[in-house]
Amino acid sequence: MQTLRIIGAIIGLASFFLVFFMRFRLRRLRNLDWLIGSALSLGLFLLGLYPDIFNAFLGFFSFRKGGGERLIGLLVFSNLVSYLLIYVALSRTNHFERLLDRLVRELAKKEFRQLHDPSDAPIYVIIPAYNEARNIKTVLERIPSEVFGARTKSLVVIDGATDNTEQVVRQLNQAAVSYTINRGGGSALKAGYEIAFEAGAEIVVTLDADGQHSPEEIPKLVKPILEGEADLVNGSRVLGHYEKDSQIRAAGVVFFNWLVSLLTMTRITDCSNAFRAIRASELAKLDLRQSQYHTSELLLMSLNN
Repeated sequence: MQTLRIIGAIIGLASFFLVFFMRFRLRRLRNLDWLIGSALSLGLFLLGLYPDIFNAFLGFFSFRKGGGERLIGLLVFSNLVSYLLIYVALSRTNHFERLLDRLVRELAKKEFRQLHDPSDAPIYVIIPAYNEARNIKTVLERIPSEVFGARTKSLVVIDGATDNTEQVVRQLNQAAVSYTINRGGGSALKAGYEIAFEAGAEIVVTLDADGQHSPEEIPKLVKPILEGEADLVNGSRVLGHYEKDSQIRAAGVVFFNWLVSLLTMTRITDCSNAFRAIRASELAKLDLRQSQYHTSELLLMSLNN
């Protein structure tokens, strides 16, 4: 036990000097990080030199000296501190992820504005695409130029593709927003939404670039919105027909549809279908953040509103 205490004191002292060096020499730590690191290092150092220093604190929580109770108490509180540090680290990571996502999105939008003039099309069709050079041409050619007399504009958001998706889109003289790195479908859609808002779009339609949705059915999505019957119309593969590429995935669709319907008390037949039309003024009110599960997030937030 004496050896363990000495080792703990040495580690605590070394950690304190390391934290001090990183804060004041390398300047890689912020004040909060420095304070947390210093407090933990000094606590470990003092515990190694004076094992009884935390007896009063541990006794307050009924961890008495003897019988191993004090050791158990120290383990409990060290675990709590570990959970706290993990939470802080995850919060920091999420913060930097949001900053990176915003940076990539704003750079892509800036480049788009330099290459394209704003469009006054009332219906924007936004298509996130990642390595879809083989499919995107067919999808774009099938999108109607107008729906019930309202002009449509296709906007492909290329999510850091490593193939020639961008070249195919530009050869077709279609508008393209190009990410420098892959950020996920949710981020790509958000860039498209923001451009549609800037252009004054009234309705936003989304569909996938792999051809799984039928662009010819866009009028079916848009009609209830134009007639004032709905703000959001979502496609459904369960009510209609689709080719099941995996029995496990098909079963998952059924399960999550049931779960979402139960949680929202609303019958949802396809919570993961990205083929939808939504009124732009209502879309702007949603605080969307998911980069991967954006389809379910949008549907759940819409139901909540």
